[in-house]
Amino acid sequence: MSHKFLYEELKSADYDRYLLALFAPEKVREGLVALFLLNHEIAKTRDMVIDTNLGLIRLQWWRDEIGKIYDGRACGQTPVLSTLEPFLYAQTIPQAWFDDLLYAREFDLMDKAPETWEGLCHYAEFITLPLNRIALKIMGEEADEAEIRAISQIYGLFECIRSVPKMLSNRRCFIPESLLAEKFLTSQKIIDFNHKREIVQVVQTMCEMIKPYNLPKNHFMERQQRIVFMYLKKIKNNGFDVFSPSMQTPPAFLALRLATGL
Repeated sequence: MSHKFLYEELKSADYDRYLLALFAPEKVREGLVALFLLNHEIAKTRDMVIDTNLGLIRLQWWRDEIGKIYDGRACGQTPVLSTLEPFLYAQTIPQAWFDDLLYAREFDLMDKAPETWEGLCHYAEFITLPLNRIALKIMGEEADEAEIRAISQIYGLFECIRSVPKMLSNRRCFIPESLLAEKFLTSQKIIDFNHKREIVQVVQTMCEMIKPYNLPKNHFMERQQRIVFMYLKKIKNNGFDVFSPSMQTPPAFLALRLATGL
């Protein structure tokens, strides 16, 4: 069964991964769209609930629904999963990878900023690595383990940086406490008060600490890295002001540049 409307949902929810799906081989494109939409649904759990227990219940619901696929039970009432289901059957994809994806988002419910840059790097890899593993498996592709881990971390860091304004508006912070301490700030201070200038300075430090993985060989992973560094260039050109309205739009000609390698 075709669920073409999922393409539009993903385009609106996660434009960058929508492009990644479009550049994948046609036979697996719909599976990637469904996977990336599932990731979006899981990732937005913290934004949808106030109570931690409600968030855990929502994540457990997704865990149970995914479990139905592996138990051979129908999940037709959930278009994202019914679309994804045949792609999971076509490949040997461990259920544990979905468990990892869900467990990573349980951490979000704690609302605890990482203490160090290394802690943020670990979190960034944690939320992105299982997704990339599943995506590569759906495509029937392999990549070097170091490449998958490094670029997953890079992409996760980029997502953390550009989400700073949204997270602060929701009274959350994932900027490492050690970087804030260099500006005599804490996560609670920047949540409670306006420290935009200092936050922009910390964002600059974070952006400059992201280094590319040299010569990625897998096209899917390489495109992810290119997306990140196109956005980082745009952030730099905007004076690292992630609060700028212009940062709400993708870099100019993003799709074309991905297609041509520019």
